[in-house]
Amino acid sequence: MKLIVFMVLIISFGAAHNFTNAPVLVIHGINDDCDYGIVDEISTYLDTYAECYPIGGDEAPIVSIFYNINHQGRILCERIHQDDYLKDGNFSIMGVSQGSIVAKYIIEYCPLEHPVRNLVTFGGPHMGVSFVPTFPKESKLGSTLAWIVNKIVYYRMTQYFLAPADFWRDPNNQEGYFEYSRFLAEANNEKNFDQRRKDQWLKLQHATFVMWDNDTTIIPKESSWWGMYSPDLKLLSRFETDLYKNDLIGLKTLEESGRAEFISIPGDHMEYTRTQINLIVGPTFIK
Repeated sequence: MKLIVFMVLIISFGAAHNFTNAPVLVIHGINDDCDYGIVDEISTYLDTYAECYPIGGDEAPIVSIFYNINHQGRILCERIHQDDYLKDGNFSIMGVSQGSIVAKYIIEYCPLEHPVRNLVTFGGPHMGVSFVPTFPKESKLGSTLAWIVNKIVYYRMTQYFLAPADFWRDPNNQEGYFEYSRFLAEANNEKNFDQRRKDQWLKLQHATFVMWDNDTTIIPKESSWWGMYSPDLKLLSRFETDLYKNDLIGLKTLEESGRAEFISIPGDHMEYTRTQINLIVGPTFIK
């Protein structure tokens, strides 16, 4: 009998805990899982519930490569609806690398009673990638590999079975990108404009986009700040893109209203400290 009473008290204590801030969902990147060692620290630092679900369970590293973004988003959305702290929405998202793209799916397509509250992305390829990681456009090998990828990336089979194909942007084949992109072009409202997608972004209280100064995985690295290459491989800042100028996703409105922040940190892709994480996500997720 005493054991039963003890268990009931523990369960009641857990259920009655009132966190200071909204829950946080961490979304991992490609060829990765949730073993960041930062979820518990975020929970403690912000006094909130924080969770990260490995998309595909134990097979998360493989799934993150070979499952297209729509499929990954559906898997994660189902897990969210099974989580008592997240199922009603009003949680913040920290997206890491490709996880930033999956975050777009959750913001726009995952049905929630309340919209996503805040967003922080680290090294997110928001406007896509145009060169193979670690091989920049200045290198002969980088140009060669990009030429090969550009030839196959917009085939239906490639788009369906290779996640990065969902956010590959060939600067010299905008027509192919708009026609065959299975996720990014639509999620960014660059094709099939849907006011509802924009409205979901405008419901964010705050968004912070983090770029690594020496990122050799997201090329161009400025994609983390919504920049991209032009057809002649000139780097366009976010201010020069049609997405920003026409406010297709609400990014311009968010920034002009003081609800979007752009931060750069030193290092290459995925090089960060727990202190950096806390100092960046703290001010955003407390809002």
